[in-house]
Amino acid sequence: MKIIAAIAALLLPLQLSAGHPAATVPDRFVGHWAGSPGSCDAHIDDLILRIAPNHISYWESEGPIEAVVVRGDEIALISELSGEGETWLATAKFTLSADGRRLIDRTSAPGRELVRHRCASAGGARSANSFRPVPLRGIA
Repeated sequence: MKIIAAIAALLLPLQLSAGHPAATVPDRFVGHWAGSPGSCDAHIDDLILRIAPNHISYWESEGPIEAVVVRGDEIALISELSGEGETWLATAKFTLSADGRRLIDRTSAPGRELVRHRCASAGGARSANSFRPVPLRGIA
């Protein structure tokens, strides 16, 4: 809860509205991220994350990024996620490692850090601009 309040306080002066262009994520945070370097091409890694300049996609949800705050190698995002027939506002805070190869997620599992690794490619048959989840095997 403290994280949400802190992010909201940082974003209060931005006065976002539907008429303004979407927030933009700096290039160094943009990419395809996975739970381990070996799972970049796997379609079963539930830690897969794709960050585009103004869109974010998790394992089972995705949506436009509405607000971005960057402080050094830390980024805080507010996005409007959709998944399983629902839509909600979500906050996320990430820290990029000094070498740019790891993205530490401090919000998905409270009290725990989730480390994702930068993938060299878009992974599998998906293009670098694809943000649609791949269905599980055997499900059409």
